[in-house]
Amino acid sequence: MAEPSITSAPLAAAGLVALFPGVDAGIVLGAFAGAAVFVLSSTDYKPLQKLAFLVLATVAGMLAAPMAASLLATLLPASVAVPQSVGALLAAALSIRLLMRAIKQAETLQFPQKGSGQ
Repeated sequence: MAEPSITSAPLAAAGLVALFPGVDAGIVLGAFAGAAVFVLSSTDYKPLQKLAFLVLATVAGMLAAPMAASLLATLLPASVAVPQSVGALLAAALSIRLLMRAIKQAETLQFPQKGSGQ
């Protein structure tokens, strides 16, 4: 079992980032929660990889929060307001999987050769 100080360090870091002026605490904590959902649901990675994915997914969730919130708002009835913190949670939980799937698709993509007559 992991030490409490090791497992609480990322949460403390997210809390500290939320204290910076101009940074919405709801977005930071939503992104951290979404990243934690991704990391806790993934079983294929080593602990150091999970820590890296936690950080990357948190940053991706913070950056993509407005877009994810507006996309979710278009799917829901107009009477439902979607806060950016919910968008951050959704973006963080999905961003790494979507990027890894896009990379896997790009690896198998075949481009026509220049000068091959096609």
